[in-house]
Amino acid sequence: MIEVKNLSKSFGNLLVLKDISVNIDAGEKVAVIGPSGSGKSTFLRCLNLLEEPSAGRIIFEGVDLCSHYTDINEHRRKMGMVFQHFNLFNNLTILKNITLAPIKIGIKDLKKAKRNNKKMHKYNLWLEKNRDKLNKKIDEEKLKTERILNDLKSKLPEVIEKWRATENFIEKEGKRFAVYDEKLTAEKIALTHQIEKQEIKLSALKYKEPMTYIKTPYNTVAEIKKAAEENAMRLLRRIGLEDKANVYPSTLSGGQKQRVAIVRSLAMNPKVMLFDEPTSALDPEMVGEVLDLIKQLASDGMTMIIVTHEMNFAKEVSSRVMFMDSGKIVEDDTPTNIFNSPKNERLKDFLSKVL
Repeated sequence: MIEVKNLSKSFGNLLVLKDISVNIDAGEKVAVIGPSGSGKSTFLRCLNLLEEPSAGRIIFEGVDLCSHYTDINEHRRKMGMVFQHFNLFNNLTILKNITLAPIKIGIKDLKKAKRNNKKMHKYNLWLEKNRDKLNKKIDEEKLKTERILNDLKSKLPEVIEKWRATENFIEKEGKRFAVYDEKLTAEKIALTHQIEKQEIKLSALKYKEPMTYIKTPYNTVAEIKKAAEENAMRLLRRIGLEDKANVYPSTLSGGQKQRVAIVRSLAMNPKVMLFDEPTSALDPEMVGEVLDLIKQLASDGMTMIIVTHEMNFAKEVSSRVMFMDSGKIVEDDTPTNIFNSPKNERLKDFLSKVL
């Protein structure tokens, strides 16, 4: 699902991530542990493109995220992120905090679809009007291309025969005959390329079909808003905060705010969730309610990468633990092996201080 190849990240002269390569499969729950300053948060921020990698590649569902053609906003829909601090909009109610992004994106998609469908409609009208003329032109191009292709193919056997005939005589005839062989080889290659080019051209000559109109889940802005609000209320019920829909973040506890931040990311229907120390800003008594929600997501099969200092949580929830130190992943194994049989000396030292 996620393939990281030789990822490095620098801030000026400071190299924070050093040539990281790792694969993460769908459904995995990966806990990332390590001392402060080891590059854990920077690693997550690179995955979400909040930081631009200095070198290397990140491939998510077959798409190279480091390409200039990557749609960053589309990527962030699929890879939600929850930060140490809650990042809620204090001037918006809880309901509006959760529905803001889905509504904005839904409206944007609807407008884009309408624009494209308008262009497609014009194209389809033009196509219908000029269909006979276009088909005639395509037929003429096909005949012309087929004639050229047949002519090239008829020349190829003679060239191949001459070329093969030289193979047994190069050693006897010396350099002069070898030069002749090189010319025939070049002619054979050139002729083969010309044939391939004409075959590609012939396959590209297809009768034009009408464009298919883009369908969107909702046809009006009102439908988009209604669906987003219904989904938000469903998520709030899941975390027991449906009665807080119309209050402002300032009235919530830290644990409640973080749970709202999590369901706000879930409202985008992500395929992966990234958690950057989601409990570090909470009072100890509030940690449990946030960890319980993350456990629920894990049991639902959500792919997750969690930077955490909660070692017991990492043991219980993760299917895999990565230990980072000095910008590198120095050990990557099952929770049982990481916590019970660590191999790396730096990991042993780290665990001795935090367990």
